[in-house]
Amino acid sequence: MSNISRRQWVKGMALASLGTLAFHSNGKANPIALAISEEQTLHLLMGTIIPESSIPGAVSLGVPVFVRTMLQDCYDKTAQEQMKMVLSKVPTWFQEGIKKSIEQASEAEKEQFVFQMEKGKFGDVATKSISTLKALTIQGYMSTEYVMTEHLHYQMAPGFWNPCVPVKK
Repeated sequence: MSNISRRQWVKGMALASLGTLAFHSNGKANPIALAISEEQTLHLLMGTIIPESSIPGAVSLGVPVFVRTMLQDCYDKTAQEQMKMVLSKVPTWFQEGIKKSIEQASEAEKEQFVFQMEKGKFGDVATKSISTLKALTIQGYMSTEYVMTEHLHYQMAPGFWNPCVPVKK
């Protein structure tokens, strides 16, 4: 085995990192552009899935940013377009079913609407989209710093090192 100097190692790691960046940014990003009304609908649905209570809900913990990033980076163009189409139709579906705008509805009415979407009342595409949105919302919420530290008692580096412990004979 040959010895490698620190300088050579750093140089090799820098080149490897740049190579990874070059291969990663190959133009396959699918940016999802939501209209303001679709963004508001996304926030309302996520607020219905994990609402605010004595603990912060999904929207206040920044989970919509996580969901948008996951949709953009991990889902193909057709799934993105289906999600966008469903988000654009949700206010109309809600208005037709509940006879009230989604912004003015109570939490119970919003929950009932989400259950109807899950059960397939608005078609398979809506069912798949709400299932995806629900899964991403829960995943994003459970991985927030607040939930990890306050409720799951996650420690970044568990175990502590105390160098001055007396040894008993």
